[in-house]
Amino acid sequence: MIYIFTAACYEASAWIAHFQLKKDVGQTRFQTFYSENAKLCLTVTGAGMISAAAAVSSICTANGAGKGDFLIHAGICAAVGAGRGAAGELFYCHKITELTTGRQFYPDVLYRHGFCEAELVTGAKPWDTSETARAPVFLEEEKPFFLFDTEAAAVYQAGSYFFAPHQMAFFKIVSDCRETAAVTPEQGKRLTGLHMEDLADYVKMLDKAGRKEGQGEPVPEVLLKQLCRDLYCSAAMEASLRQHIRYCILAGIDYEGRILKMYRENGLPCRNKREGKRCFEELKRRLL
Repeated sequence: MIYIFTAACYEASAWIAHFQLKKDVGQTRFQTFYSENAKLCLTVTGAGMISAAAAVSSICTANGAGKGDFLIHAGICAAVGAGRGAAGELFYCHKITELTTGRQFYPDVLYRHGFCEAELVTGAKPWDTSETARAPVFLEEEKPFFLFDTEAAAVYQAGSYFFAPHQMAFFKIVSDCRETAAVTPEQGKRLTGLHMEDLADYVKMLDKAGRKEGQGEPVPEVLLKQLCRDLYCSAAMEASLRQHIRYCILAGIDYEGRILKMYRENGLPCRNKREGKRCFEELKRRLL
């Protein structure tokens, strides 16, 4: 199942029309639409972090979301900074920062795509010029360009109880102005419909990958342990390597052949941690 979460009804309208989703009249807490044929469940969370987190937790608990499933959060946002972010432009968000705490979250972008990528900042209220005055260093010096919304960080944190980082994707479409509160429902509906075909293709790709993951083909632990030993892997490196091999399994990539080639070329095993880090980056490049 692919779970789609939008903040507003107008952000959901293009999804509902494209996939011919039907309203779940049995769901009384949140407006929910589904398609049994397409294996989609779309929920309108309402605006704000509390509403978003509550919706994700409620829907995913009720449906038993987990292995083989995916979460997509999609909607409009503000674009802050010069040079990018024209109205109607779509971005795949590879990093999410919660403004109030400074916590950062990284959805694993394991699947190939043709979308532009950007960082996303989530705040407690829609963007306005006073945000810059309240946090000039964080927003101006560190991030010359970023997207801004009021839900994504909460969706990620609630979703992480049910999904691994590679099972969550965040898409944002730049609104007509920098203050998302000023966007009308008509504008929002038009903007979310601009990229529906591309988003639908991505959903189909996720559905195919989910079926493979649902079959439960495991990451080979013997190979993984040998690689970690020969690369002097830290715990974080081991987790990253596991994700890369999982992606190769889902994508049908001959990861074993590429790993063996590094051994034949004397790239492995490594002699120390410093060499291990260099070889680790080279191996990731070859796998993807």
